[in-house]
Amino acid sequence: APTAEQIARGRTRTGNGGGSTRRNVQVAAPSSQFRTYDAGNALRVSVPSNWRPMEGNSTVTYAPEGAYYEDSGQTAFTHGLEVGITQGTGDLERDTNQLLRSFERSNQDLRVAGNTRRENIGGQNGLTTPLRNTSDITGEPEYVALSTTQIGDGNVLWLIGVAPQADASTYENVFRKVRQNVRIGR
Repeated sequence: APTAEQIARGRTRTGNGGGSTRRNVQVAAPSSQFRTYDAGNALRVSVPSNWRPMEGNSTVTYAPEGAYYEDSGQTAFTHGLEVGITQGTGDLERDTNQLLRSFERSNQDLRVAGNTRRENIGGQNGLTTPLRNTSDITGEPEYVALSTTQIGDGNVLWLIGVAPQADASTYENVFRKVRQNVRIGR
C-alpha cells in the first residue's frame, strides 16, 4: 500500500481541477437505490446507483455525472466519495492524523471543521473527521468527511466524501450509509 504522503501527491483533488475557471456544477441528487462495486483487495463498496467509479492510481472515486473533472492532467470532483488504502502503523489515530496532514499539504484550503468521532466503518471501529474546503471548481465552500479504519494487514482503509456545504446534511447521510455498508475482506 502507498504511504499517506504518496497518496496526497497522486490523489484526486477535491477542490482543484487544475484551472482557474469557476464552473456552475449541475449534479443529480444521490439516488436512494444503491449499487455495489468490487474495489479490489477484497473490498466492496455500495454507493448511490447514479454514481459511477473512476479509477485512479491507487484510489477509486465514485461520483455522479457532472461531478468529476479532468484538466491538464489534474482530476477533481465536487460531489462523491473517494476510497483508498494507505500504509498503517497499527495506531489508527496516528495514521488518521498523518493522512489528514498529507491531504492538507496537498490542498491548502482543507481544514478540520470539528471533532473526530468514533464510528462503525464496515462493521469495524473507525474514525470520521469533518473537514471544510473551498472548491477551486466552483469557488463555493465544501463539506468533506474523512473516515478511516484499520484493515487486516495493518494498513488503513480511508474514505473521503465531498459535497457542497449547502448540501452537507444530505450527503453526510449518504456517506454514513456507504461507510457502514463497506465490506472489507469478505
